Amino acid sequence: MKKVLCISAVLLLLGCVLAGASPSTKTVVLPGKVPLEMVWCPPGTFMMGAPTNEQDSDAREAPQHQVTLTHGFWMGKYEVTQAQWLAVMGSKPSNHTGDLSLPVEPVSWDDCQKFATALNALGQGTFRLPTEAEWEYAYRAGTTTRFYWGDDPSGSQSGNYAWYYHNSGLTTHPVGGKLANAWGLYDMSGNAYEWCQDWDGSYATGAISDPGGPSTGSLRVLRGGDCYDASPNCRAALRLSRSPDRCFNDVGLRLVWTP
Repeated sequence: MKKVLCISAVLLLLGCVLAGASPSTKTVVLPGKVPLEMVWCPPGTFMMGAPTNEQDSDAREAPQHQVTLTHGFWMGKYEVTQAQWLAVMGSKPSNHTGDLSLPVEPVSWDDCQKFATALNALGQGTFRLPTEAEWEYAYRAGTTTRFYWGDDPSGSQSGNYAWYYHNSGLTTHPVGGKLANAWGLYDMSGNAYEWCQDWDGSYATGAISDPGGPSTGSLRVLRGGDCYDASPNCRAALRLSRSPDRCFNDVGLRLVWTP
């Protein structure tokens, strides 16, 4: 199927360039004056999954199919940090320590639901995990390549954008330390995997709007790669899944927000 470039994303970015501005951002202030920065992702259409000839792809990423997101959304500029989790929950569960700007981990999908509930109780809007489609759409930010910085067949550019096996020292790093994607989102590749809202399941075989994944299942979706993975696991289309009640020291989260 022919690749579809998100026209609305291109127009947004072109407008920002012409105006000398960056894409829209907002900051939510958590208890203790801890900031939570959000980036606007405009509505649009993209090709989700990997084409059959993509390097390092597998059957779980097929078929590539057209997805339309009819509503824009605010997404976390960074992975949720230990400081943000601590501000909301009063404690932090992380194995990697020493800097509160590290991504929070290990947190289960169930833990993330409790975090969102506590955050929503603060009365600053509704927070949730992104759907898998929202996550990949935000990762791609209008691109159609393996990574948001290009196809990068040898992985030689990965170190500019991601903390992964070859440059991380096998530990997470403070969020925002690498280059962002075109929409100003950081660490969409590497550092820590991120939970999505969806149950794991097969992709649609045709065009679809606003997918939310299967209605039931036993595993929840993870995206983004981590500090232990080689660069192919940091691709846009890579999908993993794990039990929602289990914690892993390479798994954190990123939030979507409705003001």
